[in-house]
Amino acid sequence: MFLELYGLAALTVLAVVIALWLLSLPLRDASIIDMAWGPLFVAIVWVLLPATGAALTAKVYFVSLFTTLWGMRLAVHLLRRNLGSGEDRRYQLWREHGGPWWWLKSLYRVYLLQGVLALLVATPIIAAFWAPDHFSAVNLIGAGIWVVGFCYELVADIQLERYLARCDEDKPDVMSEGLWAWSRHPNYFGDALQWWGLGLVAFSAAAWWALIGPVVMTAIFLGLSNDILEKGLSKRRKGYAEYVTNTPKFFPWPSRRATDSP
Repeated sequence: MFLELYGLAALTVLAVVIALWLLSLPLRDASIIDMAWGPLFVAIVWVLLPATGAALTAKVYFVSLFTTLWGMRLAVHLLRRNLGSGEDRRYQLWREHGGPWWWLKSLYRVYLLQGVLALLVATPIIAAFWAPDHFSAVNLIGAGIWVVGFCYELVADIQLERYLARCDEDKPDVMSEGLWAWSRHPNYFGDALQWWGLGLVAFSAAAWWALIGPVVMTAIFLGLSNDILEKGLSKRRKGYAEYVTNTPKFFPWPSRRATDSP
């Protein structure tokens, strides 16, 4: 059953990333995978539900609902922000240095790589379908953590949208208000909380490996995503170096500017 679940999830992910890769070729936009990151997990859930005939137990219900809400909200947010803006500058640089075979390299360097990461992150989904019974206090705590994370990321995204919507004369060089004064990446922190919540909802003694997904997702945020993003921001945004010095990277904490002020 375990191998069947993961095999079905792998086939779903492979079908989605191959379709996206084929779509990216005429569009000349490899960054469409970013907008499809959330729906990739939603696809796993909604393929497993009818294919496995799983009973709608509390674990299956909560993991399916939470994954769908997380994935579709993220997709809508990224579509509103990025659709029509062309290929993200990170992918543009890779394209420029990828040579004439970039179209093929992008298949494994971007799409298949993200597919593998998605399968590692998706352990709470697989665990919920594999061991759906016995909803415990730990699972209930996980549901609460997910709700906190969802609200936290939603507020962070709304604050950033309002900041970007201001006229250039009115906005500072760096977003450092609201939740962004407590952490340089509050949206990532909220996202990680949601995955820890999902992991705990699916957790049991037999399915302890449900926590592998949250660990992988948090590692991605702490390492690769933050570092790549901040290198670009440091070059483009005046005052970002000072913001980095004064504001925690990931976990919320009062900034040095706030604690040093009289």
